[in-house]
Amino acid sequence: MSIALTDRDRRLIHAAWSLGAATHTTLRALVTPETRANTLRRRLRLLHTERYLIQRQHVGPAGCLWLYSAGPRGLRSTDARPWRPSLAQIEHTVAVGYTIVALTRPGFVPGLHVTGWQGEAELRSWAAPGEPFPDARITWEHGGASGAWLVEVDRGTESRSAWRRKLVRYLISATTETVLAVTTTQRRAAGLAAVAADIGVDLIATTIEDVVRENPDVVDVRTGTRVPLSEAGVRRGRTAAVSSRS
Repeated sequence: MSIALTDRDRRLIHAAWSLGAATHTTLRALVTPETRANTLRRRLRLLHTERYLIQRQHVGPAGCLWLYSAGPRGLRSTDARPWRPSLAQIEHTVAVGYTIVALTRPGFVPGLHVTGWQGEAELRSWAAPGEPFPDARITWEHGGASGAWLVEVDRGTESRSAWRRKLVRYLISATTETVLAVTTTQRRAAGLAAVAADIGVDLIATTIEDVVRENPDVVDVRTGTRVPLSEAGVRRGRTAAVSSRS
């Protein structure tokens, strides 16, 4: 059997390629929230059968999950070789997908319009040796200004020294975009902000619990205080340069 790809199919395949691996829930929220869940599941299974997607099962703390990645027929000639998370990385990759959904949902920050996003696999394909590649990049517009967040999802498993090494890459690359760390607790957020302040990296940090709320509070490295995201991350967009990757 051969199927005719729709625009929605192509967007689903691209999202799976960009993220490296994604759940049905993440793909639906990012690409086609108006589609019924069971309808989309059937289409994803068909795309897997036709080798446009690769479907695999993962059993973790949240139970059994079906994950979708770009298949051999789903890759364009211009696409980089797809990166997929290892077994040890899958839980982190799933958390990144859910975080992107939260950060790109309508009304997340009043007046903010998300113009695009890229996942870790896509960002890895862009990065030159030694350059940082965040877990996600989100571009936005707000009040006539444009900006981007380089998103790092922290599940509390990395040491401060590991975070220091990661942030040093941002310092060396001299990026003008703001690092947005999404972590487990407010205490952890404050600790990551302290590491960034010590190094000199522009970072704002919040928690996984807060990011699902409207206009969550973040720890702002510039002031060392907790302020709404609209006052920290959005304000930076007024002076930050927009990358050509937008």
